[in-house]
Amino acid sequence: MARILLISSFTATSHVGAVVSAFVLRRMGVNVTVLPTTLFGRHPGWGAPGGAIIPTEQLADMWAAVLLQSETQSLPFDAIMTGYMGETGHVELAASIIDRLQPGLVLVDPVMGDGSRSEEGLYIGEDRAEAICDLLIPRAHIATPNLWEWRYITGNLSETPDTPPRPLAGVRETLVTSVADADRIGACLFERDRHHTVMHERYDGVPNGGGDTLAAAYLGQRLRGIEPCEALGRSVSAVFAIMGAADTIDAGELPLIRAQRFLDPDGGAPELTVETQND
Repeated sequence: MARILLISSFTATSHVGAVVSAFVLRRMGVNVTVLPTTLFGRHPGWGAPGGAIIPTEQLADMWAAVLLQSETQSLPFDAIMTGYMGETGHVELAASIIDRLQPGLVLVDPVMGDGSRSEEGLYIGEDRAEAICDLLIPRAHIATPNLWEWRYITGNLSETPDTPPRPLAGVRETLVTSVADADRIGACLFERDRHHTVMHERYDGVPNGGGDTLAAAYLGQRLRGIEPCEALGRSVSAVFAIMGAADTIDAGELPLIRAQRFLDPDGGAPELTVETQND
């Protein structure tokens, strides 16, 4: 059984962050240890989230106990996944953890903005965003930015939104989400000398948490030894099916529990078509 250290936000009532990512990975048979960067009552998109960001010193103290337990039981981590960082210190701590553990897979989900919530596009502080670019992206084997985040990381915010993304330098697998194509939307994956694209119809108004679900599902597939192209198809198909299952009883949240059958690691959702091109 693969073991993952997940460093991301905890939100009590909303299906986002570590709440979603941990569920997805556990549903796929992965053992997950969570270091929560926040303890919020709800997603900030609903209003005041309640709770607080975990101070870096407290998170580091939690990590010290986790590390001691891992070493005592001789149970190393096979992968690290990072998500929402509440402080610049969280980014620095995550980088030091990656350097200490040197796991076989590091997935960085650079949660920082989407270009729609402010003129700058960021919904975290610029110091945190720059730290993610400088400290976490260079340590990533897999990065999963949305298209706006990809443009920020690469310094291409001046490019038009329909400019196609490219692989991030030094990252083995770059999975860019929220890529539009006329009336469709989807994801592009760059790996080795190939890139893969999977598109689907747009939904009008989707719950938060889709990016967290996709990143975790993709990592879970890769940990099972599934090749990138197939992992992309399965993970995007799962997220598309889960979002399609949302209705009024979910109160605006991702119907992750009701629709968890789509997370079957062997492919529980109707598979979308993946197009592959050699670069």
